[in-house]
Amino acid sequence: MDSAMETFVPLHFKRKKGQWLADSGTSAHDVRIIEAVARALYWHALLDASAFKSVVEIARAEELMPTTVGRLLRLARLAPDIIEQFLTGCQPRRLTLLWLMRHDIPALWSEQRRLLERFK
Repeated sequence: MDSAMETFVPLHFKRKKGQWLADSGTSAHDVRIIEAVARALYWHALLDASAFKSVVEIARAEELMPTTVGRLLRLARLAPDIIEQFLTGCQPRRLTLLWLMRHDIPALWSEQRRLLERFK
C-alpha cells in the first residue's frame, strides 16, 4: 500500500478495568474499535485496488475466518464523522466492537448517527 495513505494519531495507552484505552489527555479512546476501523478501511482499499479479489482471500492472508473479515469490513462504511468520534475518544462509552460486529450497520450515514445516539 502507498505510504501516503497512512494516518498518525498521537495516543498514550493505559489499561482500565481489563480493557486497553488510549488517552489523548482529554478523552479515552477504545483502541479495539479504532484498530478494527483501521483494518476495515485498509482491507477496503486493498479490495478497491484489486490487491485482493475477495473477502475470502483477505481472510486467508490474515488467518481469520471470512465471516470475521466480512463483519469488520462493514466498519469501512461508517460515516466520516463517526470515525472521527472514535479517533477523538468521543464515541458512546456503551458502544463496543462486539456490538458493532454482531449488528448490521445502516448504509445511510444519517441512520448510523441515529443508531449511535441510542448509546448515549
